[in-house]
Amino acid sequence: MRYVAQAVLDAPVERVDLAEWLFTLTDAEYRAAARGHHAAGVSVDDRGRGTVNVESVGGNLLVQHYRAERADPAFVEMYSATTRAYLYHLVPLTCRVRWILEAEAGDERSSVFSCTVDVDLPLPLRVLARVTAMPFFLRRHLVEETAGFAADINRKLALARAA
Repeated sequence: MRYVAQAVLDAPVERVDLAEWLFTLTDAEYRAAARGHHAAGVSVDDRGRGTVNVESVGGNLLVQHYRAERADPAFVEMYSATTRAYLYHLVPLTCRVRWILEAEAGDERSSVFSCTVDVDLPLPLRVLARVTAMPFFLRRHLVEETAGFAADINRKLALARAA
């Protein structure tokens, strides 16, 4: 299941640094971006940078252990090979999630922010996901969090311009 949502950033792509934004995002800022966000944290170790994100999507609890595969100012790719999904907060399952953040040129004063989520489920879980309307809930959550992330980025860009 692969879904993309977009929002406008109030700065040209040259002024956007998604890697810096993501790896300085506080738990409170993450929780403010979407109703389903419960907690987030950033880590750095000998394998590089990573995040842990805890969220509820469509009644399912997800605990994602992302590692940075690429982290550039206009493109960040995170991968969680061991996302724990708790179906209806009860039944534990494991899946893989790829999360991509991208900023692309808009006009001279704005850029386009894209948030892509690609969830890899085993076949039986793919069928179950469709039966339980997971694609609908995942798309809805992605649209909400993309708008929330863009609002946070725009707020920080405005603060930087005012400084």
